[in-house]
Amino acid sequence: MTDERTGRRYNYRSAVGLISEGVVGWERSAEDLWNAAEKAEVKRNARVARELRPALPAELPLTEQHRLVKGFSCWLRDEFGVAVHHVVHAPNFNNAIEGKRLWRDRHTPEGLQELHEALFDPAMTNRNFHAHIRFTTRTVDRDTGAFGEKTRVLDDLKTGPEMLLKIRAEWQRRTNQALARNESHARIDLRSYEAMAEAGDAPEGLEAQDHLGPRTTQKARAAGDDVTQRMPMAALKREETLARNEERWECWSTLRALERKKARLSGRSEQIAAAREAERKRERDTDCARIVQAQTEQDKRKAVDDAGSIDLTTVPGGGYEAAIAWANEMNTNRTPPEDTVGANGLHGSSPTVEPSDDEDRDDEFEQEIDPEEYENPDTVAATGKRIKVRRKQKVKVRLKGAG
Repeated sequence: MTDERTGRRYNYRSAVGLISEGVVGWERSAEDLWNAAEKAEVKRNARVARELRPALPAELPLTEQHRLVKGFSCWLRDEFGVAVHHVVHAPNFNNAIEGKRLWRDRHTPEGLQELHEALFDPAMTNRNFHAHIRFTTRTVDRDTGAFGEKTRVLDDLKTGPEMLLKIRAEWQRRTNQALARNESHARIDLRSYEAMAEAGDAPEGLEAQDHLGPRTTQKARAAGDDVTQRMPMAALKREETLARNEERWECWSTLRALERKKARLSGRSEQIAAAREAERKRERDTDCARIVQAQTEQDKRKAVDDAGSIDLTTVPGGGYEAAIAWANEMNTNRTPPEDTVGANGLHGSSPTVEPSDDEDRDDEFEQEIDPEEYENPDTVAATGKRIKVRRKQKVKVRLKGAG
């Protein structure tokens, strides 16, 4: 790659560790993208790019890792109107010489298979799969490739932290969906230990681990089980902290399992499940009402983004149009009464749902019935008349052979 601003060339042909790459929101190469980004700036100290370096779960295969990173890059493009250059890097090998050999032999099917197996082997690599997601600081027109205004929403003292939390939440949501799609029980949680404990999702007293950095981490890996090598003090403290956290997690999980078993035996689980289902339905009805009552298309899209009961990735058909159509259908079938509508035209958090004219007060599928005595009200009674049926006679056709 050539930097047209300085005239320097950078050769990555002998570099190892690149699994996949791609460009989103830009029709040409990554080299052209960053040269164009440099030309779009006037100030000599201008910032031309932002970078995110998320870790990728080792529970995901390489194809799913690339899919996750590319999908997230598309979200960044749609959310901020930027062009994105993304790459996925492989973990480092514990034995650098063996790692170079595997990368050198990857051009054959056997060598590629051996490399993929070695990347996920904890005895050979640190399994530190990660991505570099770089995106422009200016908006980029998809059709012409022209650079526009700066994305100040990411720089503002008020909106910047809000956008950062939104980006983190989107990465967490997409990563956990990818893990669930691949039938993995692992999940990521970007909340602090204090926030997780307050929500009841983690034990109290978990200790944060200090970041070791690349040099200390490399020294710790080089020491390993070799008694002649001295383990860095920071790495020893980190291992002690991890051991204490593991003990807290184990005790907390045991107590939680006993409490759940006690709740099941006492019947509280059914009550909690029914209350949560009712709350979920109220939230769904409120979200649908907000989407339907939005006046403009932009307001409808914002209502879809703010709806906690709607996930665009799981809506049949996908996209905002499908979500809005679904909300219109749900709102038509479930109309809240007028007295729950506030002055702002939006329904309250707990609207009362009235049934429509063509359905019973209680939903048919939610009634408790006796299977032996239940009569379907939609069943048409038999007339008692006999119906004559005329059967068509089978006709045999004999074809003459060519000879």
